Amino acid sequence: MNWHWTLVFTVLVNLAKGNDENGVDPSPDTYEPSWVYKCEAEDGCERSERPEPTTGVGNSSFMVFESLDVCRTVCGRYGGLWPQPVTAVLSTQTVKIHPDFLRFDLENAPVETRELLVEMTRVVTANLLAECNGNVTEVVETPVTVYISVTSPSLVLSWDTDEQYYLDVQNKVDNVAVHVSAQTVYGARHALESLTQLIASDRPDYSKRRQCGLQMVAGAKVRDRPVYRHRGLVLDTSRNFIPMADVRRTIDGMAATKMNVFHWHVTDSQSFPLESRSVPQFTRYGAYSADEIYSAEEVRELIRYAQIRGVRVVMEIDSPAHAGNGWQWGKEYGFGDLAVCVNARPWRQLCIEPPCGQLNPANPAMYRVLRDLYKDIAELLPKPALFHMGGDEVYLGCWNSSKEIVSYMKTKGFDTDVEGYMRLWAEFHAKALQIWDEENGAAGDQRQPVILWSSELTQPERIQSYLDKDRYVIEVWEPLSSSLLNQLLRLGYRTISIPKDIWYLDHGFWGKTKYSNWRRMYGHLLPRDPNVLGGEVAMWSEYVDAQALDTRVWPRAAAAGERLWSDPRGGFAPAEPRMQRLRGRLRARGLRPDVLSPAWCAHHDSRCL
Repeated sequence: MNWHWTLVFTVLVNLAKGNDENGVDPSPDTYEPSWVYKCEAEDGCERSERPEPTTGVGNSSFMVFESLDVCRTVCGRYGGLWPQPVTAVLSTQTVKIHPDFLRFDLENAPVETRELLVEMTRVVTANLLAECNGNVTEVVETPVTVYISVTSPSLVLSWDTDEQYYLDVQNKVDNVAVHVSAQTVYGARHALESLTQLIASDRPDYSKRRQCGLQMVAGAKVRDRPVYRHRGLVLDTSRNFIPMADVRRTIDGMAATKMNVFHWHVTDSQSFPLESRSVPQFTRYGAYSADEIYSAEEVRELIRYAQIRGVRVVMEIDSPAHAGNGWQWGKEYGFGDLAVCVNARPWRQLCIEPPCGQLNPANPAMYRVLRDLYKDIAELLPKPALFHMGGDEVYLGCWNSSKEIVSYMKTKGFDTDVEGYMRLWAEFHAKALQIWDEENGAAGDQRQPVILWSSELTQPERIQSYLDKDRYVIEVWEPLSSSLLNQLLRLGYRTISIPKDIWYLDHGFWGKTKYSNWRRMYGHLLPRDPNVLGGEVAMWSEYVDAQALDTRVWPRAAAAGERLWSDPRGGFAPAEPRMQRLRGRLRARGLRPDVLSPAWCAHHDSRCL
């Protein structure tokens, strides 16, 4: 035999003998995860330093777990709860459960609330099944009864709705009793969401094992209420159309983080995808295609879908600017120019971005058409309806380019200078608000405020002359360096904060804008002022469609969600393990949240801070 091959053969034989002697096979046929996770009091869940046998590893006094999800559910003061509650006392022990043996007792809920509560409990069951990809194979017959007590029969979801709740979990000898207590059905919904967050799959991570069971925290007491009344997310579906399935999935994410306002920027100058049964020309001239339209029935179903998840739908019809395609049919139907500068070129002197378009306040027919549109929207929204009228980025040069508008201003005695156009702008909002009140069937004290974006019209030296603080809530989107928010508060205006340089989710993907990761978004503090109703994060869709929607929004939006719910003062470090657990929960529920860190960091809490 050639000496070279003899040497190779000898080395291979010796390696084989060494493996036999040590009992270790470095190349198993299949990989089966054998990491375990230990809950460290100060550091969170830590993966074992080396693969360890998992047989028999359970929820021992050493707090060692096969499943990272279960570890995070019991580890730390708040376990896997998101957003952080006011107070929580959680057991470190768990009990196996199965959704088939979960029962909801609604005897102590008013009759008026029970239909909605039943829908809410179905969401709970679906979310628990999702932890095991829809199939909980480990069947245990331990009964779990959720006793839901609600005081108010009201189904109204508004800024005045009481959302606080109490949640108690008690593990008895042969059953588990869960007590939910809330003033309103929406507080009860939040409690049910927290209940699902006390339950996790015990399947080992990255395992191909088909068996999957659910582990529930054996005992818990949670007392909770939000700091801010308005916890919103803006979704723009006009620059790029977002299918309804993706809109619903976004609301699923909001429900998981107890965000309660879906601000739907449904139209803009680019497109008008919202069906108006009174004015079918809007979609005929404004929709991208016949397949990219939100029908009135779909909108009604979405509003109900959101309500079941504790989310209020606020529709925005941006005006008088950001109104072009969908409004360009007036002359053809004998109504004159309903909008001006529509699709005009060159665009830079006429609008903020192409295509241009602003409503024509000199044309009475425009207000008649606007009334028909408002009538359709008022019929869709539950009472009391909250409506966003837009109101930002009016380009005076656009109006000034219209002879009809300039002539109208002269007849009104408005100068054609900046202040003259401010008067025209304010006149539009006053007329639009009157139409909305009339179509909404509201009068006197029953009239609801509407929301406007901050703009030149809302500057502190001007706003009091034009906008009644009892009728308008100002959504301030100026950067953090701006003093406008505090100035408006001093003037007594109610506000919603949405600083564009930190809570705009599209930033970092175009121009000189800066990307905000979840830690930076989490670190933003709002003023603790009664007139700060809350805040929103915004997903503008110039550079996003359904393909990238989830990764742009989640889990970053959840950082703002916790800030608005509990406004914690501990910084992002204690929140990161809970954020990792939230990401896993969102994935289980069908969302596609972006990654937070390398997987190694996700397996070693507090090691990558």
